[in-house]
Amino acid sequence: MKTQWVLLDVPEVRSYVLILPITEGAFYEWVGAGLTSAKIQGFNNGIMDLSTNTWIYKIGLQGEHLNIYKPDSLNQVNWVSTSEPPKNQPLTWYKVVVDSPPGDDPIGLDMIHMGKGLAWLNGEEIGRYWPRKSSIHDECVRECDYRGKFSPNKCSTGYHVPRSWFNTSGNILVVFEEKGGDPTQIRFSKRKLSRVCAHVSEDHPSFRLESSYKGADENYQNNVTVQLKCPSGTRISAVNFASFGTPTGSCGSFSKGECHDPNSISSVEK
Repeated sequence: MKTQWVLLDVPEVRSYVLILPITEGAFYEWVGAGLTSAKIQGFNNGIMDLSTNTWIYKIGLQGEHLNIYKPDSLNQVNWVSTSEPPKNQPLTWYKVVVDSPPGDDPIGLDMIHMGKGLAWLNGEEIGRYWPRKSSIHDECVRECDYRGKFSPNKCSTGYHVPRSWFNTSGNILVVFEEKGGDPTQIRFSKRKLSRVCAHVSEDHPSFRLESSYKGADENYQNNVTVQLKCPSGTRISAVNFASFGTPTGSCGSFSKGECHDPNSISSVEK
């Protein structure tokens, strides 16, 4: 069992010890992992063992309980107005008033300069963001793709925000940052589609997410198809690549494999 020491300044008054666990795994209460005892060393009368003292356990943070991310509850706490918000500081709430991006293009929230946490717009939960994979220095790259089977290296940098959540002006973005980041670099970005692509296989269609919950030995009789749809007011102007066979590469850089049907492009263009 590992022992972790933390330097404390204990005043000569009634004091409280507050410990915040970031995560707890499955069966935490059974296997004895995590914090199992607490002691204070350095008093004249020796070591003070707090393990048998009465501890109070609280789930969540006070800001969550007060719903300070909702417009009608923002005044439940005293926000500190500043032109220089704290950077790389864990466990921090941020609030900023933003305008709605012009146009009709889809909107994304760019959080690549943040760590891990939650974001809300006008009380609507954008969701959990995780550009940093583990430690504060383990950054996510732009090309990181969170889709597919879970792995510890999964991360994402952009998060869709429905335009219906925006008001004409005075939109309130609230962010709770867990690890630390630079809130001055948070951006709303408009997505202008210039190309679309897809890749599926006969034995494992990538678009059928529910297939991961079915038995591996099941045979799927559904036909494998790819459906592409352009945003309103746009159309597909050309098919640059199509291959029925064993293509390789990724979106924008596909190439033909050893097996290729020469009629692939003409079939797609129809």
